[in-house]
Amino acid sequence: MPTVSAPTRIKLQNILFATDFSSSGQAVLSYALDLARRYDAGLYTVNVLPHVPFVEAAEPDTEQNKLWSKQQLAALIDSKSFKGVQHKELIEEGKVSEVLSKLVRKYGIDLIVIGTGGRKGLGKLLLGSVAEEIFRHAECPVLTVGPHAIGCEIDGNLRHILFATDFGPESVHGLPYAVSLAEENRARLTILHVAPEPGVVLPEPEPGTMPVVDPSEVAAFTENQLRALIPAETQLWHEPEYMVQFGTPAETIVRIAAQSVDMIVMGVKRPAVLTKHLGEGVAYKVVCDAPCPVLSVGASYRD
Repeated sequence: MPTVSAPTRIKLQNILFATDFSSSGQAVLSYALDLARRYDAGLYTVNVLPHVPFVEAAEPDTEQNKLWSKQQLAALIDSKSFKGVQHKELIEEGKVSEVLSKLVRKYGIDLIVIGTGGRKGLGKLLLGSVAEEIFRHAECPVLTVGPHAIGCEIDGNLRHILFATDFGPESVHGLPYAVSLAEENRARLTILHVAPEPGVVLPEPEPGTMPVVDPSEVAAFTENQLRALIPAETQLWHEPEYMVQFGTPAETIVRIAAQSVDMIVMGVKRPAVLTKHLGEGVAYKVVCDAPCPVLSVGASYRD
């Protein structure tokens, strides 16, 4: 079973907010600004213009697109909301995931914040294959504000954080962030594992068959595993809640999060290549349906 050392306070020095100027963008920006103020971080706001290959007699008006983007960025930052936050605006062109990856390296980005207004279509920023490509391959954590999280209240505090784990090595990457955020915000921390739904216990299994496992035994054993994830020297303001549920992972995580959770934290796998199965994973489904922001953390590529 994977283990973690006692986490130090996470440091966010540079935050990257990607926007397509959709109607939900202002709510997502509020999260980015709140984190920038909380951690005294610089905020980079980027709009990525799609790269349109040249087609005879249909050359895209790149300069016109850039002008429009500059006007939108100017309107976005021309408000009191950016007061006291160091910020820089960027206009880039290309494939969104590749552009963000380049900016992460160039500016030493510690967190990407992205949002979406819906599940489908690549014209939005971006819940679909593009968004999943970002949070699975980004070289820093990604905070995704999905369509059901837009109305989530933002008041500068996280009161309840949900960390979901399947005990895989990838899932552990999110735990230090969950614990650090709980410490920083004096928040409640719930640590959740969703196990497969067990069958009904048979008093006398038929000869040659495996006995069905008692769900209460599974829950007790799994809760001990959850408790072992938190180092003894960790100091939280509240005793963590250890929760074992049976059912479908994504649906169960979303259901638990609907009970006053302010942020879900998950470790995510980084596939070597994008496959046709992209979009079928638990993380993708949680981001689509979560009633609050989701922080996805993969293995760090940076020292």
